[in-house]
Amino acid sequence: MQQRKTKRNSIITVVGILLIFFGASYLIFNHFSNERLKQKDNNKIEEFFEIEDEEPEEEIEEVIEQPKEEKQTINYDYIAVLEIPKINLKRGLVSTDSRYNNVNYNIKIVDGSLMPYVRNGNLILAGHNGSAYISFFKNLYKLDINDSVYVFFDGIKYEYKIADIYDVDKTGTVNISRDKNRTTITLITCKKYSKDKQTVFIGYLSNKESY
Repeated sequence: MQQRKTKRNSIITVVGILLIFFGASYLIFNHFSNERLKQKDNNKIEEFFEIEDEEPEEEIEEVIEQPKEEKQTINYDYIAVLEIPKINLKRGLVSTDSRYNNVNYNIKIVDGSLMPYVRNGNLILAGHNGSAYISFFKNLYKLDINDSVYVFFDGIKYEYKIADIYDVDKTGTVNISRDKNRTTITLITCKKYSKDKQTVFIGYLSNKESY
């Protein structure tokens, strides 16, 4: 009887150690995977702003390598950049024609949106809220009235001020309540700690300048 109990305790201990090991391995892998994705995004944002490397070019010896099997990679270019300093968000936006204009890859430019240069238009952006890497709008709930939101597009930096924040039922469509005589940005994400609500942030253009 004592031997069976000892054996059972040993098995439980081994299983526990294995669970801890695999759990720690997953967390470490997930962390480094997210860091690689962040670095890739930062590189694309730098490309968008055409940041030039001022260091002298090094002479590179040409090396001929054997052809390798190509791996499928996600490749897209940003047409604009969204920046919200208060929540430390700086993320590129892809063309509405791109398959990656999707909340499962990026912040989505919602169909029917108008880019900032259109007077009295509305740029509508949607993003995930949660703990995954693609949850780019996870901190939108921290925004308050009069906070700044910036969009860099076609050589112009557009500044918006948050003017209204409200919740709607999560039904697949969103009723946007705004002043149609003002150039607008609308940010939409799931309400924090809620499964059946979404939060809508309305901002109005307050300034624009070249960058």
